[in-house]
Amino acid sequence: MNSIAVIGVTGAIGRAFIQGLSKRYPEAKIYGFSRSEPAAQFISVWHQVDIVDEASVERATSIISEPLDLVIVATGVLHDSNLLPEKALRDLSTENFEQVFQVNSIGPALVAKHFLPKLNRKSRSVFAALSARVGSIDDNRLGGWYAY
Repeated sequence: MNSIAVIGVTGAIGRAFIQGLSKRYPEAKIYGFSRSEPAAQFISVWHQVDIVDEASVERATSIISEPLDLVIVATGVLHDSNLLPEKALRDLSTENFEQVFQVNSIGPALVAKHFLPKLNRKSRSVFAALSARVGSIDDNRLGGWYAY
């Protein structure tokens, strides 16, 4: 692995990927992308990106100077200070569904659209987008988190 991109480096999962990948591939150039600047010191190049803004995603790819061997999308939202998980049908709202769908579905698709062409075509390369178990329809036996 010579060149790696991790989108979502300020989250716990993205941070863990950065730390692990920098140890496993100490010579690799690691591009980190997030809405806010990370505290992680293992990133070679950081660039701000808003994954629900296609122009922002396209600008982010412009800093990549070589083919990528690995792209990891470690973004997502279950809840935040304004968005609470729906524990009952009465808690559903259009705004919550739109926000969760924007971040968890449209965002990773936009990242794929613009980052897949940056993958290394001369050797094996990987594009991975993560999801959480709570998003599984089959595993959601307790209900709730409908938008997610």
